[in-house]
Amino acid sequence: MKPKLLILFAGGTIGMVHNPTTNALEPAQSALELLQNIPELNDIADIDFELIVNLDSSNMTPEHWVMIAKKIHEQYNMYDGFVVAQGTDTMAYTASALSFALGNLGKPVIFTGSLIPLREAGSDARNNLVYACMTATLDIAEVCIVLSHTILRGNRAKKHHESFVAAFHSPNFPVLGELGRPIVLNNWRVHRHEGNLTLNASFESNIAVVKLFPGFNPEYINLLLNSGVRAIVIEGFGPGNVPFLNQSVIPGIEIAVSHNIPVIITSQMEQGKTNLQAYQAGLKALNAGAISAKDMTIEATITKTMWALPMSQNSGKSVELLIKTNVAGELSV
Repeated sequence: MKPKLLILFAGGTIGMVHNPTTNALEPAQSALELLQNIPELNDIADIDFELIVNLDSSNMTPEHWVMIAKKIHEQYNMYDGFVVAQGTDTMAYTASALSFALGNLGKPVIFTGSLIPLREAGSDARNNLVYACMTATLDIAEVCIVLSHTILRGNRAKKHHESFVAAFHSPNFPVLGELGRPIVLNNWRVHRHEGNLTLNASFESNIAVVKLFPGFNPEYINLLLNSGVRAIVIEGFGPGNVPFLNQSVIPGIEIAVSHNIPVIITSQMEQGKTNLQAYQAGLKALNAGAISAKDMTIEATITKTMWALPMSQNSGKSVELLIKTNVAGELSV
């Protein structure tokens, strides 16, 4: 008997068409019908389709993450795997968010999309959907991103090219598998398993992300604190270094922490990890109460912070403990 899959459509280039007036890409009204007319998918599994939303992914919000997570939770026992088609620009955020929201995940949740609309010649959409559905039938129990033939852990993936069809990579974690002849699945993936899926799909979007640069005015952090933000993510230099002399951000970090506003520091580098003990410029931030993002991507750091704020209230665990805990393979212990 063929496996049973549910494809959730959430918009993106895969279902777009060119506006005849502006020539700009925009969501097509018949996008879901386009996906339903790919006969190869029927050779892989019995597939149902459901529309979540039809948006350019620039307009995706945490509310849409929750909609997707709730739908998977509702339908979890009816399907062997799930595929989510959405725009690639914010796909790493959605995949990371779902990896935290869906606890004890025992089946694959595969994100895919395309760089070229399905209706256009040379589109990567058809193959990506086929590869994603193939992956959703395999022995894997993670939120993944599949574009082209590579299987990436979703909360480790980043979009690193605007126009190449192999648009994603995993800078700090090896790929989970390759879709070829034969299909190769690596042993560090999470295997399918039984158990009840738990849903913790609350996200606090009132956070700020600050990218440091030479000459950064530390008063900006005070302005953020006065605005009522619940947490601040700082993209530091190198392994997480911050200025601490004439334009020091240390007082701002200390004030934030004293008011129970977590400050998480990550690196502006894609590869490597945040290490606040490597230099004096990082150690001062650590001693002021900042939390290291270690080797998490910026997308995982942001979504995990958004998830950890309400989760800390529900679980009784501190935001700092949740950030430091490896929840879904997003950081190396």
